[in-house]
Amino acid sequence: MRTQVFTQKQTLKTFGFLVTMLALFAFNPSYGQTRANTETTSTERTVKGVISNEKGPLKDVNVTQQGTRHGTTTNENGEFTFPVKLKTGDVLLISYLGYETQKFEIKEDTTFIKLVLTEDMIEMIGALDSNKPYKSKRKN
Repeated sequence: MRTQVFTQKQTLKTFGFLVTMLALFAFNPSYGQTRANTETTSTERTVKGVISNEKGPLKDVNVTQQGTRHGTTTNENGEFTFPVKLKTGDVLLISYLGYETQKFEIKEDTTFIKLVLTEDMIEMIGALDSNKPYKSKRKN
């Protein structure tokens, strides 16, 4: 009788092992190699541009793609080349401190952007408080 119980336990262990292995192989995602597409589709294009204000080109203007982390900045001549190929309908956010943030939607024929930023009105709320709650230890 003892040998029969041992055989049933061993059968259950073997069956459990087989079910576990089957589950691991069946539900494990497999990744195959895909052929890299070296040709870009006609809707993807490299976008370049120049950003300036009324006085001339602006350096270090942020140009980012909305909803992503892709972006670049302008050089000393206000020029940029976006590092990722863009599709029709993508939106670029152009921002610079002290200027209004502009949104630029990529059209079917967009390959070059020339944009003039306008200054943003920044207001300070309230007056500066000259009555300090602390005293300086410095003696004059």
